[in-house]
Amino acid sequence: MTACLLLVVDDSPATLAAARYALHLARALGARVRAVSIVADGVLTDAVTSVSAHPDVGARRDLAAHSVLAHVERLAGLEEVEIETGLLFGDIAERVLDESRRVHPDLIVLARGGAPRPGGRALAPWAGRLLEFAEQPVLVVPGERAVSSRGQIEGWVVEA
Repeated sequence: MTACLLLVVDDSPATLAAARYALHLARALGARVRAVSIVADGVLTDAVTSVSAHPDVGARRDLAAHSVLAHVERLAGLEEVEIETGLLFGDIAERVLDESRRVHPDLIVLARGGAPRPGGRALAPWAGRLLEFAEQPVLVVPGERAVSSRGQIEGWVVEA
């Protein structure tokens, strides 16, 4: 059975670093990747849509998510990794947990996000819920400064 990685992506630089790392790891393991971007339901999007001169805010948000997934597909092609992508809607943690139950990945990969601040969080609240309830190991990849263009985390080596 081929290993599978579930990669959670958004449009942040940290996520692209996590994608590079996950794809490099997938190539080394001979694994396939399921990459998902989740468009979260939110009061802010609804409020902006209702008062914006541009009623297509939701469509632009969806287009941005599709663009990120297309970019990750291109990166997978460069790494020669089999990839399947999907755009999901709803609560991020719940959609990732649902997707993990559906595809049974060996590992879930996501970006840490911003740098930890004194008294602040390094992870989004949804990521904390994912860590608590995931049935698979979860790899939280540090920001882009720690991941090389070859998908390696500084000080770590992934080899086939």
